[in-house]
Amino acid sequence: MKERTLHTILDGFQKMELQDLGNILGDNLSPRLRKSQLVDQLHTYLRAQPRRWMSHLMERDVRLLRELVHAGPEKVQYQDFADYPSLLEAVGLVEYDDSDEHFHKVWISRELYDIVAPEVDKVLRQGEKNGQYEVERIGLGYMNLYGIIPTEKFVDMLMDWYEKAYGPDLQTLTGILHQSPLVKMYRYNDRFGDYVCSPCVDNVEEIFSIRKQLKQRKYKMFDPKEAFDAGAGAPYFTVGLKTPEGMRLEQLYRRLGYEGFDLVKAEHDTWLEAQYTEQQNDALFSPLMDSPLCPALDDSSWLECCRIVRAYADSVPKWLLCGRTAAETGLCQADWEAWKTLPEPDMHSGEDYPQWSMPEPTVTDGYAADMDAAGYLPMGFAIPHVAPEDPCPCGSGLRYCHCHGKYLS
Repeated sequence: MKERTLHTILDGFQKMELQDLGNILGDNLSPRLRKSQLVDQLHTYLRAQPRRWMSHLMERDVRLLRELVHAGPEKVQYQDFADYPSLLEAVGLVEYDDSDEHFHKVWISRELYDIVAPEVDKVLRQGEKNGQYEVERIGLGYMNLYGIIPTEKFVDMLMDWYEKAYGPDLQTLTGILHQSPLVKMYRYNDRFGDYVCSPCVDNVEEIFSIRKQLKQRKYKMFDPKEAFDAGAGAPYFTVGLKTPEGMRLEQLYRRLGYEGFDLVKAEHDTWLEAQYTEQQNDALFSPLMDSPLCPALDDSSWLECCRIVRAYADSVPKWLLCGRTAAETGLCQADWEAWKTLPEPDMHSGEDYPQWSMPEPTVTDGYAADMDAAGYLPMGFAIPHVAPEDPCPCGSGLRYCHCHGKYLS
């Protein structure tokens, strides 16, 4: 695979984008410089001071760098598609490939590997020791609990927590917030004010609009421990797992065969979809349908599973309700009428699916373009040209990811 150099990557940015990137990474670039000078200065900074600019990254980015460094230069790591990219991926410093709809491929170039490898573990330890990542998790937690909140209110909550936890010296917190991209990256400004929002929010205007319709203006208060729990595990956050409803949800998913990362992802997806239950939301129950042991469920077991998911969805703080729950307010409750019986076709046996012809397989990295000449087709690499959310070609009426795609991917 042909790698781009850091200089080439930086040269692809506009002048203002270079200044923004330099600001995030701790290198103040003068607006008076020509673009070529900005590129040269930022390139020199990235090569000469890796420990400094990595300390300006969020925890998720540093952990991603460590994972890629430990794997080795140009070694592809296969990851799930997160709800939002890391900063390193967004700006192209870390290489990625999304051409395969089933995997997000990520790797580190030899050039960047040589720069960060000697320092990345030290930066990670420093972020844990000096409280930078603790502040970040609590900040992300407040964002996840509210969805979107005025910046001034957000900073006040962090300062209240920091003063109680570490004393009246707020200069350290101010320094951490200035260094961290937490506020810089997740800020939203409009004519109504200055806000920070959860990185998982994809439609700020919709949240404001529905809040206005529901007359939701007052924010519910949460303690820092609740915020910390809601902000850990980026990018796969899950809010409310330590509540009775959350613990029942986790027990349910474990009984249905989820474990490891698959369990984390199922819980995260359920929390995220619970934010959108002002209308019927089929995706809220997708982890049930996709669970390894779902085909073994009978109607009564399925109904109980749906009750647990619904109870959890109604118990979590909702963005539309400024952190209140559907159970508290009676608003935005999960609509589960369509899910009180097992979906059709019968999920107990894959033999009940209509038959259809497999499209020509795609060519995956490292395998011959002529599969007949290769003599075999590796398991899992015969992927039909159908997007996960498209109707299944078999004609069942289900989305591909819930029908034949569930068994072929």
